[in-house]
Amino acid sequence: MNEIEEALEKAMPSIARRLLNELVVTCPVDTGRLKNSLKVIPTDKGLLIWMVDYGMFVEFGTFKQRPNPFVRNALQTKLATIIKEEIMKV
Repeated sequence: MNEIEEALEKAMPSIARRLLNELVVTCPVDTGRLKNSLKVIPTDKGLLIWMVDYGMFVEFGTFKQRPNPFVRNALQTKLATIIKEEIMKV
């Protein structure tokens, strides 16, 4: 394992926590069930994002509902910065 991999492994819990914060802030709210169900779990293979089943319909839309890609937006716009900042801390 090289230095960057070791730093990334140490930073994963902080990265997961910060990504969860971003998702919670940007999650659309109707009843609050989706927002309250969000979890970001660090694993040995990366980050696992978990939410209630209907979260996929919010993210990708349905025939009657337009998509609200709050997860993809956070991954595309925030994750790289979070990773860089957290790796620099370790």
